[in-house]
Amino acid sequence: MKKIKSFLLAAILLGTALTQQSCMGSFALTNSLYDWNKTSVSGKWGQELVFVALVIIPVYEVCLFVDGIVLNSIEFWTGNSPLGMAPGEIETKIVQHDNDIYKLTAEKNTITVEKIGGENTGETGQFLYDEATQTWAFVNAEAEYQLR
Repeated sequence: MKKIKSFLLAAILLGTALTQQSCMGSFALTNSLYDWNKTSVSGKWGQELVFVALVIIPVYEVCLFVDGIVLNSIEFWTGNSPLGMAPGEIETKIVQHDNDIYKLTAEKNTITVEKIGGENTGETGQFLYDEATQTWAFVNAEAEYQLR
């Protein structure tokens, strides 16, 4: 009897795992950074040193944050990655986190973030992608941050 219960439980878990879809995005920005390191830096030691430097400087951490919070959220809710949008294509989404409400407007190579509810309502910023240098920058009224 115990073998039958174990087999039944295993079959249910396997069936559930095979039929459920993931809600994770493609992590396009982080993968682009990783691919850049693999193709632009020669040799495994050079690639490792660049990787470690980018981890210490927190470039990978910033890319993961932007991917996980902004880009993958947009990809999850819209089904499209902002990195793969056509010129002139615009998508707008409203996102709430705790008491803060944000309006995200995605265009090709640009994501505009506007705080429309909560503390500091009215703050805005933009994630801008430069195709020539393959870098992202976050720009707001106070500062500019370069993401590679």
